[in-house]
Amino acid sequence: MDPWREAREALERLARRRTREGALDALSDIGSLRRLLDRAELDAVRDARVARRSWAEIATRLGITRQSAWERWRELDEEAPEPLRRAADEAARDLAAGPVTVPDVVGMSWAAARLRLQEERLDIVSADPDLPPFLGPEAADFRVVDQKPVAGQQVAAYTSVTVWLRRGPGSAGVTAPLRPPPDPRARRGAVDETTGESVP
Repeated sequence: MDPWREAREALERLARRRTREGALDALSDIGSLRRLLDRAELDAVRDARVARRSWAEIATRLGITRQSAWERWRELDEEAPEPLRRAADEAARDLAAGPVTVPDVVGMSWAAARLRLQEERLDIVSADPDLPPFLGPEAADFRVVDQKPVAGQQVAAYTSVTVWLRRGPGSAGVTAPLRPPPDPRARRGAVDETTGESVP
């Protein structure tokens, strides 16, 4: 039987489940779907690397950091010398380019901030691990209210920039910050671990 047809049937059964009696059957269906998606994800990442897509591009599409993507699938580059050499060339270029300047992403949506930071070869991390919803229309409602490192700071390429989020004006639901941002006054006089410079 076609595995994707089996997956569709499993998904339909999960959508119809309304009672606790079918919980074990639901777990079996979830396991089947997870295995199929894991296999599809692996194939897609392999194809993306063969097509010379960077780890940063792959990570952005999956809603994870470049470091996480590389650690999970780095063995794919060892399957063939060409992707491995490209990865080494990327690392060498990043090292030669020196530090990058952190852009100001406060006020941007999650998606816009992620793309802006990717342009500067930086990763993005939410201060609240449960936010934002990487899939679904709700992601567009979230706005960056603070960031660390701050805009203008010099950091190494692919440094993670932590952002604090809240729902933007006019959206439904909670409008207060979902996780309080750090007190900017508390950062004054601190020393950045990456550069050794004082944080303004």
